[in-house]
Amino acid sequence: MSRLSSAVRLDLVRSEKSGRHLTTFVVAAVSTILLTRLFLALTGYPQIGGDTGLHVAHVLPGGLLMLVAMALQLSYVGRAPRPVAALLGGAGFGLFIDEVGKFVTADNDYFYEPAVAIMYVVFVALVVGSGKWRARHPLEEDEEVANAAHVLVDGIAGHLPRRRREEVLSTLERLDGHFAARELHDLLSRVEPSPTAVPHRLEHLWVRVGELFDRLATTRWALPLMGACLLLQAAGAALVAAGLWAERGDVGLSFAGVLAGGAGAVAFALAGLVRAPRAGRRAVVESFERSALTSLLVTQVFLFAASQFAALAGLVVALVLLGLVEADLERVRARAGT
Repeated sequence: MSRLSSAVRLDLVRSEKSGRHLTTFVVAAVSTILLTRLFLALTGYPQIGGDTGLHVAHVLPGGLLMLVAMALQLSYVGRAPRPVAALLGGAGFGLFIDEVGKFVTADNDYFYEPAVAIMYVVFVALVVGSGKWRARHPLEEDEEVANAAHVLVDGIAGHLPRRRREEVLSTLERLDGHFAARELHDLLSRVEPSPTAVPHRLEHLWVRVGELFDRLATTRWALPLMGACLLLQAAGAALVAAGLWAERGDVGLSFAGVLAGGAGAVAFALAGLVRAPRAGRRAVVESFERSALTSLLVTQVFLFAASQFAALAGLVVALVLLGLVEADLERVRARAGT
């Protein structure tokens, strides 16, 4: 067994920016799907190829974009290619998975109704699963120093913005006890910062979003507002599902799923609000986190199965609420030293 584990050992070093790159990937993919379906609906679903007997499915340019993203990763060193690769790869994956209905049906049905629910589950599982993995397995000191060494590659090549250099220098000062931290700190201190390039601006965008969530989470009205929004979102989803059921009468299973997910989300949100006066902030926010995840993983899935576009607003609200809750929870856990 030890010989086998040694043979398959990958020796992978995790990136401290994986969350931001994954966010770029998912946002690019979801935006591509929505823009593609909007364009096709407005233009009457034209076929590229016309009357020639050929049909160029948009899965093909999606594959080319993913190829370009992979080529960037394989051809260049440093951190600069990653934001661009995440953007292009996300757009390519969006074009690919948008045609999942064709891949899972015998008659190549692009309009297969559960297709959007399949896409939704893929993206939510990717975001929530990776987030939980990072929360449960934070970077070790060796990995943090290795990430700093990776940043040094950009600095040596003259492509390191001042903000990023100062951020890494601060990290190395915190890890001063590591055998390589001091040497890396000295080298980075001698690196001349460069103007901020497009890839770093893309990465900085998510820094600004995170800072905005942090500021909102620290206000004194953050907890009651988050709880109220979670309750309103669950009620809104139930009303939309009820309206669809009354109009079409063929979404009984979806309506039941929305009600079940909404009931769970409401229960968790109310538990947090009721516990707020006597429980610590961490316990309250953890209840809100369960409410937001229940909405994402249950309520919105069934709502998407009933109506693709009616659930879009709920998805956006659910993701924003989850971002606020996670920002608050991360701050509380950091204060507690966990």
